Parts: sequence; C-alpha cells; structure tokens
Amino acid sequence: MLIHAVITSRNPRLDRFSVNLGSAERVFLISAWGQGVNLTNGSTSDLAELAEAAAAWHAGVTLAELQIAAPFLEVGPLALAHERGPEYAVAETWSRYLTVDLYEDLEMLHAAHVEPRLRALFPFTSHGALLFSRCTGFPFSRDVSAIYPLGDHRYAVRHRGEPFSREPDYTAQEAAAAVVAYMPKVWGPAVAGTRHDLRDREGP
Repeated sequence: MLIHAVITSRNPRLDRFSVNLGSAERVFLISAWGQGVNLTNGSTSDLAELAEAAAAWHAGVTLAELQIAAPFLEVGPLALAHERGPEYAVAETWSRYLTVDLYEDLEMLHAAHVEPRLRALFPFTSHGALLFSRCTGFPFSRDVSAIYPLGDHRYAVRHRGEPFSREPDYTAQEAAAAVVAYMPKVWGPAVAGTRHDLRDREGP
C-alpha cells in the first residue's frame, strides 16, 4: 500500500511536494519545500483536491496561484518573502525577531541588526544564542560566528572551529562588532538555497 509520494516541479526554485497518508484516518498530509524552505503545508481528504494541488506544484506556479488552486494549503508571509528573494526573507525574519518576545534577548538582536553586514545575513536562534547564516534555506551555513548571552548584559562570541569560552565577555555592541571583524571580506548578503548550494557555488 502506497503511503508516501513525492511530486517534483518544473520550477527550479521549487523542490519536493511530499504527500503522506494519515495513519488513523483517510487524509492526505502535504508538505512542500523550495530551496531548503518549507513553503506550504496542509491536509485534505479529497483526492481530487490533492491532484489539483500536485498538478499546480508540478507546473511551477507561484505560491499565490497555488493557494487559488488549493485553498487548503497554508502559505505564510515568510514563505512569500522567500519567493520574492533572499533579501526579503532576511528582512522578514529580522522583523520577526525584533518584535518584543519574552524568550529572546532583544538587546543582542538590536545590536546585531545595527551592523549592516549582520543585518544582511539570515538570523536564527538556538538555545538562546544568536546565529547567522549566509544562505536562507535549511540546512543553514554555520561558518559565521555566534553570539551567546551570559547574563547581566554580557555576551560571549564563539568563532567556528574554536571552543566556547566566556572570556572575553562583551557588551552586545562589542559582540556584534567582534562577529563582523572575524568575517572574511568576501562574505556578502545571504543567498537563496542551502549550505550545500552555497558550497557548490563557492567551490572547495
């Protein structure tokens, strides 16, 4: 019995349209990706609806057109930003992080955002640390230094390939500047795709 299917697209910016059959009931669960980004999700029990959505994806339509063809699929603002281009995805993600959130360190985020070279990278967080990717798709690049909150408005910076150390500790502004100072001059704004695409583009 077939419980999983993948549909490809004629649009090179779109990847897999994955369909899984629900285990408890007859429902089709959809997750669709492009350039390392989850662009849409949804579910339907109607096989005709599923076929129309799959056909639209295969044809390489825009996300707006996909929603018209398959209203049960959800497309959020971040997915639309990714479709417009990497600079829009970066700006949308920074905007989300800079919104007041009790679980993120806004002082650290604002200090990094002030730095033009960091503001052009794709930000993401992990266990309280602020990381930066040179590509907008997952898996992200992990070659940019990361900022770690230490408490009491102090921060550590961990450079790739070096062990984590609490010394020296920095202010938020100093930490952001330390990350920029360690970046090679040739590193520009984040590009679309995954770290594998980035590696292929830049070579060994």
